[in-house]
Amino acid sequence: MAFSTGRESTEGGEVKRYIGVAPVTVLAVNPNKETLEKLYNTTLDKAPEYVGTQEVDGKSVPNVRIDVIVKTVAEKVNNIDLTTRVTFFLSKARRWNRDKSKFQVIDKYGRTAWVTEAEAANRSIPQYKNGPARLDNDYRPACIGEEDMTNFFKTYLGVPNIDRYVDGKWVTADNPAECEARFENLDKIFTGDFKELNEIISYQPNNKVKVMFGVRTADDGKQYQTAYTQMFLRNGANDYSRLDSDLQDRKANGAYPNVEFDANPLHEYKAEPTPVDDLPISTEAPKGWF
Repeated sequence: MAFSTGRESTEGGEVKRYIGVAPVTVLAVNPNKETLEKLYNTTLDKAPEYVGTQEVDGKSVPNVRIDVIVKTVAEKVNNIDLTTRVTFFLSKARRWNRDKSKFQVIDKYGRTAWVTEAEAANRSIPQYKNGPARLDNDYRPACIGEEDMTNFFKTYLGVPNIDRYVDGKWVTADNPAECEARFENLDKIFTGDFKELNEIISYQPNNKVKVMFGVRTADDGKQYQTAYTQMFLRNGANDYSRLDSDLQDRKANGAYPNVEFDANPLHEYKAEPTPVDDLPISTEAPKGWF
């Protein structure tokens, strides 16, 4: 007989995906296997691996994946109870512009700018057409991926901006110390020490931040829950137009070709079915069958 006896058929659980903006709380950052199993109420075959290497400009450099495990505030999004992750990838290398004439730097308030080697050596402030960069001279090179992760934690903690544009001029905050937002122990993070990140979320354990979620379609057709990591909104924000504008600008430049986002309140994702008339149909058997 050409067939085995097989196995009893069972119904698979439906995996729902969600798309849109939702307020979330932070549960953990790069949790170990035991904690991750509790958060997702599942069993894992092996422990998560967060640290590795990445090739940058022909060189192998340390790389780390930062998984921020978040949970939606269900009562704010039609009782959608979703536990998922917001992922950042950091490489221990400078982030250069396209022609390698400038690299990104970050100051102690989380502000970034692009400087030349000469400007960095003198700690000078780069000058743009509309004036000097909003940057403190106590800056350092930013590693690849650092800006997005900094923005997330700054928004989550509700750290105020050091300056605001009011009536045609920049106004500095009264208490600059309250505006500091920069990681000082990145070297430890690249070795797998995530203590600083977990300490940061403990500063405001009840805080919430708004994240835009989407669905990524892989080459094999499988779909995965994902998150937009270029912009986050404070919990009190109800206007998502800036978020949508940022998304559309990036998509226009070729980003996220296989990801669908929606700058509206979180809702279940429904993939559009392919019309039957559009499916290729052939009545010929492939050659070599008989």
